[in-house]
Amino acid sequence: MKILLPLLMLISGIASAQFTIWEDDFNDSDVSDWILIDADGDGHKWIPCMDWQIDANNQTISGTYNILGSYNTNQATGVPYNLLQQNWAITPEIDLSYYATGIQLIVNAQPSILSGNQDIYVYASTTNTDITSFTQIGTLKLLRKSSRTGTAFADYTLDVSQFAGQSKVYLAFLTTTKKTYVGLEIDKVSITATSLLGVEDVKNVSATVLKQNPVEDYLQLQLSTSLKEEEVTLKIYNTTEILVKETKYNDSGILISNLSNGIYFLIIQEGNKIQKIKFIKK
Repeated sequence: MKILLPLLMLISGIASAQFTIWEDDFNDSDVSDWILIDADGDGHKWIPCMDWQIDANNQTISGTYNILGSYNTNQATGVPYNLLQQNWAITPEIDLSYYATGIQLIVNAQPSILSGNQDIYVYASTTNTDITSFTQIGTLKLLRKSSRTGTAFADYTLDVSQFAGQSKVYLAFLTTTKKTYVGLEIDKVSITATSLLGVEDVKNVSATVLKQNPVEDYLQLQLSTSLKEEEVTLKIYNTTEILVKETKYNDSGILISNLSNGIYFLIIQEGNKIQKIKFIKK
């Protein structure tokens, strides 16, 4: 299942939260929005499948995890391909326009059975999905204590905050440079962030702005021209993430005289267009 959030997930909280920007757990086996490239040309590439296990007869069988896997061995015959696999798995386009700090790529993965410790190389591009446009930004060092039994899925994290504010980012996973391994298996890929860009930091966006801040009795907005007034909803949260007011947009303003003095967050939403503004009630 895939999650793609254009700005923020409100149920995750507003202040000092971790926002899940995008994730894919491969449970639906749908990788149609990924780009999977067999750069070495041997006909094998990353595929959605089940993890590999070994049965009582020492044969490889399918396990219980829906994963994205790349293998250097034929599961049916157990015969190695004996080639240097150069398989690329490129994520869909990811929008980091609204995120400021603490952006992390989290990959839940393992070396497959009979593989031992392995590496996955992480690349990034901000232009297109041609593999020549990608630059390596890190290495995930996957660990496996027992090579024959069970699973060793674990989270491996890479900071990608250097792409904060970028509207188009592609991340890619390239298989290990080793020939002597069975497979690499990814159970889930997530991108999270710990903070949003402030309204004043968002570039190339026609933003809604407050007509006054601090605010006393009525909170008035200069609504973005890209929004349809009749479809805009407004929500106000306090700093403990509690929704304190919800209403439709009104050109005359929002009555907030009943709110205690302090800091609040206004969420402006029209469909999948969402904006956050911090304001002070006095």
